[in-house]
Amino acid sequence: MRSFFDRFRQMHIILRLFIIIIVVFIGFGAFIHFIEPENFPTIFDGIWWVVVTTATIGYGDYVPKTVMGRSAAIIMILIGVAFVTFYMVTIATSIFKTLDALKEGSATYKGKEHMIIVGWNERSKNTIQHLHLINPTLHIVLIDDSLTENPLADRNVYFVKGNSTRDETLKRANIEKAGTVLITADQHMNEHEADMQSILTLLAIKGLNPMIYCLVEILTHEQVNNARRAGADELIETYLLSSYIMVTSVHSHGLTTPILSLLNLTKERRLALLTATEELRDKSFSDAVELLIKNEFLLIGIKKGEEFLIYPSPVITIDVNDELLVIVH
Repeated sequence: MRSFFDRFRQMHIILRLFIIIIVVFIGFGAFIHFIEPENFPTIFDGIWWVVVTTATIGYGDYVPKTVMGRSAAIIMILIGVAFVTFYMVTIATSIFKTLDALKEGSATYKGKEHMIIVGWNERSKNTIQHLHLINPTLHIVLIDDSLTENPLADRNVYFVKGNSTRDETLKRANIEKAGTVLITADQHMNEHEADMQSILTLLAIKGLNPMIYCLVEILTHEQVNNARRAGADELIETYLLSSYIMVTSVHSHGLTTPILSLLNLTKERRLALLTATEELRDKSFSDAVELLIKNEFLLIGIKKGEEFLIYPSPVITIDVNDELLVIVH
């Protein structure tokens, strides 16, 4: 009996109140049935009268007639209405607390196979918008310590406020059950400090979930190897991307727009990697181009192991484990 009361005290207050209300309803419903069986033919009729009365609706279809019945009704009203009112207020308070926690980023995410993005900046904002264009049902958890509330609450984005290097913050983002993590560079730090922060975050994430796929934005060449040693599955070397576009624009005016158009193919899901089929294996690159273009795929490169060959020699052979980089019409 004592263990039952211990478990009861450990229940959530809403569940405890609900159990008490059910007991009160059944108890008074049974009691009024036995006191006035002619006015309340069944126990259910008594329970119905208790529910309607304590809810202050009062249909009047069942009414106690005796002094004892009305005395029981008075006690029931004093007890039942108090519990029901307190129950409703507690539910409303709990709902508002939950909404505030979601808005402020103090709640814990319960889903799985979601994507986590670390850091709020213009890059992460655009990334989230493009990801939702590709997959509107994708669940994204944003971790950031500088925001005071969820900046994208209307876009199926869950916000967790906190330091991304701390286990407590990562666990609130449910890092153990996430599918992918994108770590963006902290815009409030200089490049070297931002890279160090990204690597510390990566180490914390891999410590909690070694198998999760991590993409890390790196701003300096010096930290590339450190990020790989820390367990980065893929590096986004922002300094290289921006410098390549700048150099190309300086030497060949007007190429910035077509380069951005090529990059935009990824957003439209038109740039893809395909596994080489039986039909394409042992074929030359030029033969594969002709075969794929009939299916509205433009072959532009081959991935051999970890190496990408963009527009390789026409005679190079496609092997069993190769992947093909194509543009989908």
